[in-house]
Amino acid sequence: MVNAITVALEYAMPLVDDLLTELESYLWFCSLDAASGFWAVMMTSRARRISAFVCALGHFEWLRMPFGLKNAPMIYQRLIDNALWGFVQPKGGWTVFAERMRSAESAMTAQRSRNSAMTERPGVLTKFEADYSALTTSDPVQALVNGPDGDMFSSGEHVESSHVPVFGRRSFVDDICFGGVDFDDCLETLGRLLTRFAECRISVSFTKSIFVQPKVDFLSHVVTPEGIAADPKKLAAVAEIPFPRNKKGMQAFLGALNYYSRFIQNLAVYGAVLYQLKEGNFGSSTDLSAAQASFAELKRKVIEAPILRHFDSVKDVHVMLFANEWALSSTLMQLHDDKLHPVRFCGRVLKDNEVNYLPAEKEVLALLQLLKVCYTLLLGKTIHVYTRFSTLEWVFNSKSLYGREVSFAVLLSPHHLIIKRVRERDTDFAQLLQASITPSIGLDKSLAHIAPPSKGSASVRMDPELLYARVPSDFVGHVLSFDGSAKTEKNGGYGSCSWILWRLPTWDIEIAASAHLSSTTVNIAEYTGMNHGVAAALDRGITDLIIVGDSRLAIQQSMGVIACKKDKLQVELARHKTLTKQLSSTRYLHVLRTYNASADALATEALEAKAGRVILNAERKAELQVLNRIQEVVYVDRDSAKTDEATANITAVTRNQARQVPLS
Repeated sequence: MVNAITVALEYAMPLVDDLLTELESYLWFCSLDAASGFWAVMMTSRARRISAFVCALGHFEWLRMPFGLKNAPMIYQRLIDNALWGFVQPKGGWTVFAERMRSAESAMTAQRSRNSAMTERPGVLTKFEADYSALTTSDPVQALVNGPDGDMFSSGEHVESSHVPVFGRRSFVDDICFGGVDFDDCLETLGRLLTRFAECRISVSFTKSIFVQPKVDFLSHVVTPEGIAADPKKLAAVAEIPFPRNKKGMQAFLGALNYYSRFIQNLAVYGAVLYQLKEGNFGSSTDLSAAQASFAELKRKVIEAPILRHFDSVKDVHVMLFANEWALSSTLMQLHDDKLHPVRFCGRVLKDNEVNYLPAEKEVLALLQLLKVCYTLLLGKTIHVYTRFSTLEWVFNSKSLYGREVSFAVLLSPHHLIIKRVRERDTDFAQLLQASITPSIGLDKSLAHIAPPSKGSASVRMDPELLYARVPSDFVGHVLSFDGSAKTEKNGGYGSCSWILWRLPTWDIEIAASAHLSSTTVNIAEYTGMNHGVAAALDRGITDLIIVGDSRLAIQQSMGVIACKKDKLQVELARHKTLTKQLSSTRYLHVLRTYNASADALATEALEAKAGRVILNAERKAELQVLNRIQEVVYVDRDSAKTDEATANITAVTRNQARQVPLS
């Protein structure tokens, strides 16, 4: 009831990850545990009355802050923070207030002794008989706490603190960890802290604290000069857990792993199948082979959890990315002794809308998550990113983005990234990694046995005959023709693209335009022209479209006949799918270049002029209509021999065919 009517105290609590940083320069450590916890905080008269309760033994009030109050952690954290940093102090200073408190406590002890000698307790007590208001008002300690000398908000007088911070670190409620560059430095810091605690009336538990040691326990972690390790006792307990028999047991196992997620590489990759388990999956009829394999692999990783190096703000940062069909993973590393050692591991399971992202886009998500989790560490640092795809570098450096790549570029813009693509044959990078890090190259092949049942399944290729664009001669609708070209494609030179929107059956031109591309390849130029044309059709409210071009690659990848493996083309293909989803129907036709002469002429013109334009001149439109020969192959009632010669031979890949899908 008390918590229900209590307004939450808005005070920022520290994060465990933040408290485990800035320890790289220390050789000696202290780990202190404040004594009594919340009981060190005295209750005001009003708080005492609110905390009152009645039981069989009578009416009771809390004199010290009890456990279980909504705001108790924030109040105690604020108390410790004020002691460590010296924000405010009572009127007259902490030393004077401490002397007054000791005198008040002595007076209160003497007063209680007199009261106990003079007062006889009644034989029967009810919650209405006891009235301790007189005792409360005459309590010397309460009088000091509630008086103007103890509360600057009551007196309205702000007293500047003369204290300086003991050290630049926070505690986690009553747990405090700090260190020193040598033994004397650590001992000196400990002396300052204990002096401050004595002034602030905070006690330290001697039996629970570790003083000036090269290795200390802190928040279930082991802190040493070499780095941070997980508590071996906790890891041993996790490793002994049998495969759970119900969902609650699995959640308990995953919860234990989540606390130590920074020590487990690819936790989300291996744990995704466990996150998907429901209560009904634990029956005897369910195949749990993938879940059991994942469970065993995670337990092995727990046993082999490495020591993570302290983050060194002076050294460069290295990041290795990995993403597959169901999860993301990233590894933060720094160079020590000519080897990349792990600083922390990070990852998560993909959301439903992210499953269909391209592999390169998923790696961008993995990088963004690491930058978010380690924001305070990485902001302003030079970050070397190792990725399997070149799209990340393109997203970071390109000035002509669209779709979700724009959002990616905005989120990456505050950071200084040096991106390196790592290929399967690149053994130098694998040799650079410390033994506890698993290289991301080739990892996909070893994960098939733990794939979640609803993710990672191969996509089904659609029979292109179902989409083959053949229309009757009286067809009323729109045809989009496109083309693209490039100079010095090998070096990624400049290029151009064009698109023409035809209205059938008259074959009038609704729009004819071209664009100059400062850096492109032929395939990207073809995709760009096709996508510009679809966007132009959508702007005019067109819902049914036949797309015609002489690019076999762009047409067949759009139809799903061949797989798209080039990461930059995957971005263009994803944009094309996003655009065509807004159409009611989309059909494709691949023709020979001679039948696509109109779009080819526009693209060539833009390539030579190094400038694009929109055709508005009626004479130029008439010339393009003369060059157009698409009508010779698009109609179903044309001469079949001529049609077969003109159209491309599109190979249908069906479910029953085992032939490998050609790659781009």
